[in-house]
Amino acid sequence: MKTLNEMYKLHEEKKLEILTVNSAKSLKGKKIQILNFGYAHQDTTDEFVIGDVMSELEYYRQLKEDCYPDAKGHKNRAEEWESFMNENQLKDKRETLVIVKDNGQSSFIRYNPKYDYEDSGTFYMGDVDRLVFYMVVED
Repeated sequence: MKTLNEMYKLHEEKKLEILTVNSAKSLKGKKIQILNFGYAHQDTTDEFVIGDVMSELEYYRQLKEDCYPDAKGHKNRAEEWESFMNENQLKDKRETLVIVKDNGQSSFIRYNPKYDYEDSGTFYMGDVDRLVFYMVVED
């Protein structure tokens, strides 16, 4: 895995791509390394294999968490959300896409069309203006 400084250099040299919905879907099963510019220079890099791109609601429907089933009988977080959220809130959960690593863990990379002002399908981490840059890692 490249260091953060190496990823900065690749970004400066325009050798990293912006991660979009289309590119992420085409990269399923491939290893990528990402660069994310965080708040107050809390920048990160990570390397993983893209397992899936799915709605946030479906991710939490299939995620196994120790706190479920809960005392109210909800089998998962999605079922709990569906018990109290209004239709607009649930629509947001259905429309928000997340990238899931091949080991089932969240990458914390998200996309929601309501924040896509340029209709470009770009993923973000943290704030919606913090785009995710990537390169494919060849083994």
